[in-house]
Amino acid sequence: MDDDEKKELISVINSGWFTEASKTRQFEKMIADFVGVKYACAVTSGTTALYVGLKALGIGRGDEVIVPDLTFVASPNSVEEVGAKPVLIDIEQNSLNIDLKKIKHAITKRTKAIMPVDFNGRGIDIKNITELANKHNLSLIEDAAHGLGCFYNKKHVGTMSDIGIFSFSTPKIITTGQGGMIVTNNKKLYEKCKSVKDFGRKSGTKQNMRMAFEHPTIGYNFKFTEFQAAIGIAQMKKLRKRMIIKKKMFRIYEELLSKLSFVNFIKTDLDIVTPWMVDVLVDSKRKRDAIIKHLEKNHVETRIFYPPIHRLAPYKDKDMKFKITSKISDRGIWLPSSPTLKENDIEYVCRKIISFSKTNYF
Repeated sequence: MDDDEKKELISVINSGWFTEASKTRQFEKMIADFVGVKYACAVTSGTTALYVGLKALGIGRGDEVIVPDLTFVASPNSVEEVGAKPVLIDIEQNSLNIDLKKIKHAITKRTKAIMPVDFNGRGIDIKNITELANKHNLSLIEDAAHGLGCFYNKKHVGTMSDIGIFSFSTPKIITTGQGGMIVTNNKKLYEKCKSVKDFGRKSGTKQNMRMAFEHPTIGYNFKFTEFQAAIGIAQMKKLRKRMIIKKKMFRIYEELLSKLSFVNFIKTDLDIVTPWMVDVLVDSKRKRDAIIKHLEKNHVETRIFYPPIHRLAPYKDKDMKFKITSKISDRGIWLPSSPTLKENDIEYVCRKIISFSKTNYF
């Protein structure tokens, strides 16, 4: 962040009004216009966005929601929070997204929705998953937390499902510190989301003091702040430049590391995908862990992929077998991917990975 964000924040302070208002509406419109939807609803986080979206879709106790096994824990947690059961599905090896062929076998009478995740911005096969959802009368709530600036068939990811969500946590391509956005083209769902995030009020009643304390349904306080919106407005003005930087970064990493036999890049069409982070797969878990330690010694921080959901304590089940998710998770590394990195920083990281290959034998 720089003076652009500071100026926007000062304007909020000077206004004397801090809970969501005109700046929030402006930020919502910027997101809606950028991704190409009619409605956008700002909330406190991407996780909250999933929760509110599920509530708006009427998902609740006794229902089941299909979720990929390779995702951040927020995806299944949001399903649990509304009282439903997340049903885990293995991923497809090439895209790292949910395996559509395996979804069919998991659908039961209790299944009410599918929650696909656009892993690192690579869009799900929206045409086929929509056909499957329509065939079984299921809702689609798309976790596009990684996907701002990513497209599929010339449309932005997250916009072709009943509801899509984005995250603005600190590591994302734009950030408001914390924050999330729900997007939809369905006015009824939009109105429900606005009600759920604002104590169950009917949309537009806060201005009427008598009606401000009428709550036709149960709702919560997941409202945005003008401070977050101010930062979001400034960040959105930098988004297209950051998209170019992220794609260039991916290309540099790919070019410098492509000759290493033990480092594999996931197929990524940079014409339509803006990778959230540069992700690579290493031949084995043992070698991946050794690379991470080697890079740490050289002051380079990395991240392992998310652990499979079925391995996490709240969801652990010894009978669950997810071969692809397990294999990918054990081998995956996210390399340094901040848009503030210079080309020589990336070259330094790559040199250290190459030096590892010359001094370690597996």
